[in-house]
Amino acid sequence: MKSRGFTLIELIIILVIIGILAVSASPLFISNSGTQSQTIRLQAMSILRAVQQQAMQDTTQVYELEVTETTLGVPPYTEDNNLQVSSSGDITFSPVGITIGFNALGQPTEGCLGGCTITITESADVSRTITINKEGFINAQ
Repeated sequence: MKSRGFTLIELIIILVIIGILAVSASPLFISNSGTQSQTIRLQAMSILRAVQQQAMQDTTQVYELEVTETTLGVPPYTEDNNLQVSSSGDITFSPVGITIGFNALGQPTEGCLGGCTITITESADVSRTITINKEGFINAQ
């Protein structure tokens, strides 16, 4: 008596191959709406925290960054500056024109004295926010 069919091992291998193909092909069919703003928000939070740490470690200098419509970071805005995040125009930052500094305790000063919110908006109307409270806690919402 010879049975016909697949063994359990063969079925598992086929399912693994189908899963790998589905994961690799799905980005072609699914839009990336919101992915770019999420990535930029994570980069912006990293920059904010780096500037905050610099201000807490070196209390003799003033460390601050600027928010423009297309850039968040520490001037000068060059390709070699790793403390900036820029968009090509499909991402905007608001409020525009503020300067965020941090004191030796990591608390925001100047343009963000009582705390502030930075909004990152993608061209597909997806918005992400970063809040800095008056004690210096940087949070993504």
